[in-house]
Amino acid sequence: MIVYPLFSMFILLFSGYLAKRVRIISPNSAIVFLDFVLWFALPALIFDKVYHLNIDTTLISVIITGFFSSFFAAFVAVSVGIMLKFTRSTLASIALLSLFGNTLFIGIPITQGLYGQSAINDVIFYDQIVTALPISILGPLILSFGAPTRVSIIQNSIKIIKFPPFIALSLALILKNFNLPEIIFDPLRMFSNSVIPVALFAVGMKLGFNSIKSSYKSCSIVIGAKMILAPIIFLLIAKAFGFEINQKWIIGLIEVATPPMVLASAMILKANLDSNLAISAVAIGMITLFFTMPTLYLIAT
Repeated sequence: MIVYPLFSMFILLFSGYLAKRVRIISPNSAIVFLDFVLWFALPALIFDKVYHLNIDTTLISVIITGFFSSFFAAFVAVSVGIMLKFTRSTLASIALLSLFGNTLFIGIPITQGLYGQSAINDVIFYDQIVTALPISILGPLILSFGAPTRVSIIQNSIKIIKFPPFIALSLALILKNFNLPEIIFDPLRMFSNSVIPVALFAVGMKLGFNSIKSSYKSCSIVIGAKMILAPIIFLLIAKAFGFEINQKWIIGLIEVATPPMVLASAMILKANLDSNLAISAVAIGMITLFFTMPTLYLIAT
């Protein structure tokens, strides 16, 4: 169940790497693919998912616990980075990669394999509240922290307002009370389906041994925080407050334990922050998932 989505993602990453190595596409062209994702594909995905989002109040405790666990783990990761005297661009990259995971594109195949089609709504709801909405707002703020020059609050606010995923989010919330014709969503879903393939292909074009070698310290911190510390905190909180570890809590655990978000990596590459870390975290995260996810599932059940 875990192997299938990971295999597909590896193929997409490798395809981008291969295109670079055999010089089918110039590595500098990766920015074109990233622009497509951030300006077209991702906004289309967010608008479609948020507009059709059904609120499930039974997941509120899971969502709050999940977000707190991820936030605290990211805080620890950034604190360690500060102690190791990493640059601001690396600290911002650590924050974004530690906080946001592939909750939708890794979460859905694994959850579907465990609990069937009916569990997908829980994954989508968790993803939109914990990942899609926060990254649309916090993403530009975190990226601006890593910028070489200081950015004012007004400039940050403008960046958020002009950020295409945030525009899509705002429009979806405004139009949610109106009945839009389904024909509008057909092209949006075509764009949406290209988000992960195009983003992974672009990341693969940047992939290389030097990327992993030069960022092994920061990458270890990100993977440790995102895929080990955050899910452990999640389980400890659930146990401490006496929650029964049922299907919804297992789904929450899977979501918290997903590897660093491909789109977070794409945003870091686009912002010219720590590109080596962004590339390494995605690649190493998917390998690590083979070991961490089954272990956490066995511990929880």
